[in-house]
Amino acid sequence: MGNSVNVILLHLEDIVSDHSRLHHRLVRLEDNEFIKPLLDDCDDPVLKDILDIPSVCANIQDDWLNVGLNRMTAWHLGKCVQKRLQDHVDGSIQNHAGHIDILVTGCEVSLWAAEQFTSDLTKCFPKLGIKAVSSNKLLGLFGQELSVPAIGFPYTKKSMDMKDPIIIIVSHSGGTFSPLACSNLMQSFSSNIFVVTSEWDTQIGKQLRSMNDKNTDILPSRIFSTEVGVRPAEPCSVSVVATHQLLTNIFEHICITIISNPHFRHESGAIITERDLQTLERCNRDNINALKSIVNRDMDGPELEL
Repeated sequence: MGNSVNVILLHLEDIVSDHSRLHHRLVRLEDNEFIKPLLDDCDDPVLKDILDIPSVCANIQDDWLNVGLNRMTAWHLGKCVQKRLQDHVDGSIQNHAGHIDILVTGCEVSLWAAEQFTSDLTKCFPKLGIKAVSSNKLLGLFGQELSVPAIGFPYTKKSMDMKDPIIIIVSHSGGTFSPLACSNLMQSFSSNIFVVTSEWDTQIGKQLRSMNDKNTDILPSRIFSTEVGVRPAEPCSVSVVATHQLLTNIFEHICITIISNPHFRHESGAIITERDLQTLERCNRDNINALKSIVNRDMDGPELEL
């Protein structure tokens, strides 16, 4: 403009100093124990992802059984579920058409996985308000000065009673625009927000860790991780399966939390039983052998002989 050029010199060391505002928003990619290293190059990354499916699911299950970091987050989620159900028992929360107890959100394939998870929970606990809503829809309804109508969907500000619900954000990358924006926006509606992602240190994880109360001795964990890491292959395969696997473990934990209390069982209209959960867990464990057979690969790596 006007035959002139404005040049701004920005030195990296000036913006990433420990005291800069930008420094606290960055995710360190090197020397970070909570970031998975990039995978080695291979000729067929799509095939590599498919062959990794059995071991990834087995690792998620083993981590859950060995009381890893996911179990710490599950403990916090269970406390939130207990408090929510106790509020139902005490009468401080009234059931009506628009009330939301658990809100699950995401976009693209993560939303699809979230919808399957929500469908199963709703069938098991029909009296609870459990919804799966696109992160883009939430941003349109609650993140704009002028609300954007969710055309074709039964969601409005008045039809969604957002009084401190349990919110679960599903995002494989942990940095997709709309789920990331929702992790900040939803803090004005709820203090019970969790994320299901692929690594411990992500942009959404940073947003949720900033919610932690510094006045308490208990550090509430809010991050569930599949530990899949970055997957460069374009088709979704191992990332979706790993998300389903982790959501299955979360589903079982929520169910156990509710049906172990007769008052919670009554308030939620629980359909699922202890026997059902035993069957589900047996199928969950047996699924590993089925996956090994499907992808024609042993757990340690060598291909199986047909």
